Amino acid sequence: MTSYNPAQHEAITTAEATTKRGRGRPTKIITNLFFGFIGPTTDYGQYPIFAIDILEGIARLDWHDRLIGSGGSSKPLSVKRLVAILAELEVVSAATIMTQYRLGLRQAQRYVKAIELAMPYLLRSRPEDLSHEMRYGFLKADTRVNEWEDQLEPPSPEDLAKLHQDLRTLGAESVSD
Repeated sequence: MTSYNPAQHEAITTAEATTKRGRGRPTKIITNLFFGFIGPTTDYGQYPIFAIDILEGIARLDWHDRLIGSGGSSKPLSVKRLVAILAELEVVSAATIMTQYRLGLRQAQRYVKAIELAMPYLLRSRPEDLSHEMRYGFLKADTRVNEWEDQLEPPSPEDLAKLHQDLRTLGAESVSD
């Protein structure tokens, strides 16, 4: 794991300043279209079924393009962190990843590249409901039908009064114990 280095963070601000003057490679910034639509608190969960195979494949790419048998291998990216980036960051850039996850510049750039590679495949594989929700901001009315059907008649007022009385006496017994 790469530790956070404040000197590298200063290098980013310097790199951004030189980019603004027109020199150097422009900073890669990706608008995260999945922000707010996937994550542990959404209907699709922390690890969305439609996305997990794509993210696992991209995480395991050989980022250094080493030949087989050359002795070197690149460590895979964290699938958990890729999913977290999609769930937590509205704008994906090396600077935002470095700040949020305390990574070094090179490692943050690898995650930005991974999200850039994954985005078109994720957009193609998303379910129709999610596509509609992302496009219009809400789910179609017919997709969430309440299928609950009461099988019993509602209780009579006498039954409710008896239940209320029983609960009161049960509460009094608990206090006296």
